[in-house]
Amino acid sequence: MKSFYKALLLSVFIFNSLSASFGQQSTQFGKGTDEYGTFFNSLKDQLVHTQYRKTVHFGGKERKQFVQWIRDHVHVMKAMKYLEPDISTFWQFFIEQQTSEGLYFDYYYPMVARENHRLNLFEKRYWKVFARDTIQMHRLPVEADLEYLMVEGGHYIWQATGDTSYLKTWISRLEKGIRYSMTDPLRWSKKYQLVKRGYTLDTWDFMQLPTTRAEYVRQGKDVQTGIFNIDENTPMGIMHGDNSGTYAACRQLAQLYVALGNSAKATYWTEQADGIRKRTNDLCWNGKYYAHFIADDPVPSYLNMDQKNTLSLSNPYDINRGLPTDGMAQSIIQTYESLKGKNVENSFAEWFGVYPPVEPSYADYLPGSYMNGGVNTIVGGELAKAAFQHGFEEYGVDILKRMIELNEKHGGKLPVSYKPDGTVDEGIPDNWGQAAIMSAMIEGLAGVVDLGHSFEQVELAPRWLAAGKNEADITIAYGPSGKYLHYGYQHNPQRKTITLSIDGASKQYNLRQLLPAGKRLKRLAIDNKTSASTLETVRNSQYVQVKNIPAGKHTIELVYK
Repeated sequence: MKSFYKALLLSVFIFNSLSASFGQQSTQFGKGTDEYGTFFNSLKDQLVHTQYRKTVHFGGKERKQFVQWIRDHVHVMKAMKYLEPDISTFWQFFIEQQTSEGLYFDYYYPMVARENHRLNLFEKRYWKVFARDTIQMHRLPVEADLEYLMVEGGHYIWQATGDTSYLKTWISRLEKGIRYSMTDPLRWSKKYQLVKRGYTLDTWDFMQLPTTRAEYVRQGKDVQTGIFNIDENTPMGIMHGDNSGTYAACRQLAQLYVALGNSAKATYWTEQADGIRKRTNDLCWNGKYYAHFIADDPVPSYLNMDQKNTLSLSNPYDINRGLPTDGMAQSIIQTYESLKGKNVENSFAEWFGVYPPVEPSYADYLPGSYMNGGVNTIVGGELAKAAFQHGFEEYGVDILKRMIELNEKHGGKLPVSYKPDGTVDEGIPDNWGQAAIMSAMIEGLAGVVDLGHSFEQVELAPRWLAAGKNEADITIAYGPSGKYLHYGYQHNPQRKTITLSIDGASKQYNLRQLLPAGKRLKRLAIDNKTSASTLETVRNSQYVQVKNIPAGKHTIELVYK
């Protein structure tokens, strides 16, 4: 273990030194962050040195890949935008291949016989061959998430660069993709005016089979066709995660159009978002969390699960995309916290892909394996961020502590997927989960949320009190641009003061400072001048709020009683 941490410190030193040599700040959890800083450095090291991150040569250009599946790649971008100078070229390759109707491909594979099999399974619109690059690209027909994820990726690029000229080049394609999701009869429910899909496990890419895979083959049928393919006869339903993603994408399109000065388009996409939010919340909410599926077509008789009362992995995503109200978000978080308390399935953690698992299996995945009741850090990371931001700060810290223990248990390599007994499972790139956790640490624990691009307008909500830390030195910087926000946090329990020293690229800071439990604000001063503030209650937590703090370096002191 000691040798691992020596290697980790060396790699982080090299990473930070390279950033400094280019005159850029680097993203760091520094002095006072202790075990969280050590863990953060480990995540950085794993994300930068993963086997999935590589340079590929497609379309006559070098592309920086984080995962060869664009879905996974975009999910990893939420962390890599803080670490990687190039976050656009791989995403751009996929948007360049958008089809005339507006859909995107999932992934690329080499031109080898095993993968060529899929060219014979799907309609021609779902695949493309690139002879010069000796690759093929496919869309798994059942998937309904790529169009909103491409918008999310484009939004990350804009946030990290502020490049409106680049944005202007691609925004019409992003809009075309969302329109495809909202018009194609295989994607859009005429009945509910929401995105639909075949009955998969949440956002995952395979459907249940009427029998085992072996029996399916004995019947002369192709398993991949059965689990991946859809047509007008495929039974479909409404899955909340597709619609929270589309809702978020509409909001992101609206923000991007504001940046381009097109208020009419911004208004249009805001209205589309509002409609999707209302329809999804009215239809999919079961009183405690979002139901797994709502039937658009009758649920197949061989799919043995209670769709209304199955908790699935998109629920934490729904919160972080802004779909539920605060009360609904808190109910979802309480549901997961309750599963931990009951220790359901004798599981080491409550971060299930779906709960309860499907019996006796789902497409031959046994209960407790993979997405069928397996446990994964994707859910844990998204849940931690949601917990921090919705009044469950201690629960957010609890999740991070357990992630730290897992990371140490596996020698500084944090796997993403587990069986309930803690055995490592396979099938998901580890950096997807690592990125979700890093995002929770930055936006949740450290409390740095970019409200626009380049940290020009930022929400600053340090939650170190919940972690029991009285000091923290934090720098969050974008890899492509080097734009950054830095703060130094000091809590003096004896003097009953919290002091923040802030600087960076921001033109406007919005402060939300967590108070110790049971305490009240006595005085707030900015640069030694008393300042007005408001008190915000989030569940049982009290936040002192000051909006529109102008650009520049500032020292903010709160005195409580």
